Amino acid sequence: MDARIFKRTRIFLIVGLLLNCSPEEEFKIPELLIEEQEIAGTIIEIDAVLGILGQELAEEGENARVVFEDTNTFMSGYVISSDKAGNFFKELILQDNNTNQQAGIRVLVDDNPLFTTYEFGRKVYIKLDGLSLGMQNGVPTLGVSEGNDVGAIPSFSVDEMLIRSTEVATITPLEITLEDVTDTLLNLYIKVNNIQFNKSNVLDDNTFTFAAEPNDTFDGERIVESCKTGRTIVLSTSTFSDFKGLKLPAQQGSFEGILTKNFLGDTYNLVLNDPTGLVFDNETRCDPTVLECPATAEGVEIVFEEDFTGFKNKDLEKKGWININITNGKLDYEIGSFDNNQYAQITGFRSKEPLYEVWLVTPEIDVSMSNAEVLNFDLQPGYDNGNILEVFISNDFTEDPTTTIWRKLDAIIPRGPLNAFGDFITAGPMAIGCVEGKIRIGFRYMGGDPRATTRYHVDNIRIVGK
Repeated sequence: MDARIFKRTRIFLIVGLLLNCSPEEEFKIPELLIEEQEIAGTIIEIDAVLGILGQELAEEGENARVVFEDTNTFMSGYVISSDKAGNFFKELILQDNNTNQQAGIRVLVDDNPLFTTYEFGRKVYIKLDGLSLGMQNGVPTLGVSEGNDVGAIPSFSVDEMLIRSTEVATITPLEITLEDVTDTLLNLYIKVNNIQFNKSNVLDDNTFTFAAEPNDTFDGERIVESCKTGRTIVLSTSTFSDFKGLKLPAQQGSFEGILTKNFLGDTYNLVLNDPTGLVFDNETRCDPTVLECPATAEGVEIVFEEDFTGFKNKDLEKKGWININITNGKLDYEIGSFDNNQYAQITGFRSKEPLYEVWLVTPEIDVSMSNAEVLNFDLQPGYDNGNILEVFISNDFTEDPTTTIWRKLDAIIPRGPLNAFGDFITAGPMAIGCVEGKIRIGFRYMGGDPRATTRYHVDNIRIVGK
């Protein structure tokens, strides 16, 4: 055959082949087919695994570890976390069922990303032999033994230890309130309705981002509060997340995501898979009604002041202060001191009181001989795991804070660091001149150990008028 004819024939063949292949077919990525694998062992539920850990914790204490060897058991669960938006990293959160969930667990995996293989709703089986189980950062955690810690399953072992089922289920969130939050709900996919971010985070032209503020080191922690009860919790967002720079919504709405704890394991946190888990579509906020007196320039006449210098605990009562725990617990305000400065202090840490409401009420203050009064005081928050201090005023005190008619003051309570003391910050000025007669200022501390135990130091209470 003539070489030119052969060459033309070859070209026609190639062109014909190209014409018979559509671009879609040429570049289409075949779907990854997953065949259901036979599990050669006993399959147990997450609650059974947590039961084993609970027994070990009861016997050995908080540092107890369970090591699985020669058990031939597999744990099943549904993936409820996703690292697609960067808010989770090298970990999977599994729960027992796709609906009516009751038990959840964190699994450390030294691989990234995970959402491409273990997507949201995927059922998986985990081979337990060779793994270690313990409490880490306050939550039940499964991985490999690393000394006294639980480490991540190595990447080369992932395919052997984590077996994907063909099932990808629709996950129905468990609807709860903030008052329901306990350790039994850790690592579950939940929904919380009727919540909003604290106004200090989203109002007055000072809207925070999720996790891109100058003080956000590893996580951005923002206060979320219940519109029904005022109870608060922290929404935690990684500074490595894709949505860290988004502004917080000012409306109220609902959260869908995972309940966990902070790095220290002492504070409950809500964590999103991505920002679509927040549906804040109710334009009406539920901020409490606060006293609104006409603003005025501060006067110079001192109506009342107290810096607690020279005080001992017994002096509070002697000088007319009311210091009472109305939930019948032992926790109350005390006199503290540091660097030659004294103040009133309170913290519920290690009080072992699951619910407390403690009031510190000033002595009676007569404002009938002055006008345009303004209140200031200094506040030092520390070991902050929630905003649980409020300030009120009354001119009809009944000697019982629970029966007194109080009006809430618009005191912006500053946030403090998680594991240290903050700085003293002045809360005020607050105009109180529209309240006449004999008044009292009440500091209400309301929380529960271990959920809400923030420490507060109150100092330099001062009312001036004209």
